[in-house]
Amino acid sequence: NDGLSSTEVAVTYANIILYAISYQLQRPVEPFLVRSLIHNTTKEVLSVEEESSSNQTYGRLASFFSFIQTIGSPLIGILLDRIGVRKTSILVYFASAASYWILANATTTTWLFWSKVPTIFQHAFLVGQATVTSASPGTISDDSGARGGLNGGDKQRAVALGRMTTAYTIGATIGPALGGYLAMGDLFAGARLAIWGSISVILSIIFLKDRNNSDSTEGNKTKSDSQKVHQQSFLQSIHKTISYLRHPTIGPLLFIKLLNGVSSSAFTTVLPLLLVNKLHLNTSQLGFFMSASSLSVAVFASLGISYSMSLVGNRSDRLASLGIANRIGSIVCFGGVVSWCMLHMTDADETTEAEQRLLPNEGLWIATIASIAVSISSHIHATSLTTLTTGAVSAEQRGAILGLEHGLFSLARVVGPPFGTYLLSRPVMRGEFMVESGFAGIWGVISACVMLDVILFVCLQRWSGKQEINMNSDECIVLTEVRVDPHNE
Repeated sequence: NDGLSSTEVAVTYANIILYAISYQLQRPVEPFLVRSLIHNTTKEVLSVEEESSSNQTYGRLASFFSFIQTIGSPLIGILLDRIGVRKTSILVYFASAASYWILANATTTTWLFWSKVPTIFQHAFLVGQATVTSASPGTISDDSGARGGLNGGDKQRAVALGRMTTAYTIGATIGPALGGYLAMGDLFAGARLAIWGSISVILSIIFLKDRNNSDSTEGNKTKSDSQKVHQQSFLQSIHKTISYLRHPTIGPLLFIKLLNGVSSSAFTTVLPLLLVNKLHLNTSQLGFFMSASSLSVAVFASLGISYSMSLVGNRSDRLASLGIANRIGSIVCFGGVVSWCMLHMTDADETTEAEQRLLPNEGLWIATIASIAVSISSHIHATSLTTLTTGAVSAEQRGAILGLEHGLFSLARVVGPPFGTYLLSRPVMRGEFMVESGFAGIWGVISACVMLDVILFVCLQRWSGKQEINMNSDECIVLTEVRVDPHNE
């Protein structure tokens, strides 16, 4: 990238790999950690009441974490534009280390919640995105962009963001498998390792230079806008960031992103609970399951995006619609696979309790494949939306728009997890077989996610239709570039 040294680029990618490993170490452990601290037990099968209380506490924990992140995302975006990448990176990685230290010493569920407070500044992927795009010129404000084409700067950003996704996915593949393995002996081992993983703060202090997104050169107009950014007060910057919600093109996309976050977070929160409580996976198996999904998304991001784009005529809005349609089918398939596995689970041996069941080997593989299909579909949809929103602003505004987008997704995750765990624990579906078998809760969640996705699909189609009407004017936005964002699962 123009303006970034090779050392800075390497450090940025190394930071993201370390951050992803540390962050993902906790994912397969938290469901077990919650049930351990609430019920002081490590047994695989809980009573109905114990399972319900664990599920709801896990949902509240995820919701609280997202609430904290909702506050922090726009703040980090504004700080990137005002104090630069280096200082913001230092803040982000110090916050990460503090969060993992509290988690490693947690003895009650209250301390689990306290461990989420420092994550208000834990937005390393956002910082990484801003770093690699800060020196890449070209936005849709250029004439070529306004006519729906790609200029050189757009291509640079696409390549840089693609590599950023690859770096994150390397960590996201290693983290869950390693975390699940370590948790077989100690549930807190991953958190202690994650503290050391936050050594990125040292790398940032030593190697990154003070720069902000307005340091890129996009002509006199950009420099003038850059001066305006620094002349604004912090509250004025917040007000301007929120004003994007009223933008005639970006606003509807951000609403779609919000709705997508509710559906996606509801499903991804319930997913490990189904695998642990219904299919009785241990921490190592759950870690493998999550790592397999991350690796598959990485492979698809590298090899499948270009082909997918060619199928939809190089239109990111159409690719987003394709992703949501695929997710609807994939979620239904996953529900069917889990139901099949529950019906075909076998007794471990004659001496175990009746509830202790073993998942058939083929069942785990089929469930993994179905989950991968959901992850890839979500990836297609979320990253296509990110392409459309981040391409609609100039360089000095990218930190703010990325922060707002991440903040809205976090806001959606405030609602999604408790919504999903409520439906799982208190099924709205009736029928003796459905309730006794546990299918009522599973299909209640799946039905809700499918209905939200149908609404999403309709909203996106209406937005695309309006853009088609404006295609001959200079008001249309770029519909041809795909960027990747693995954080928006």
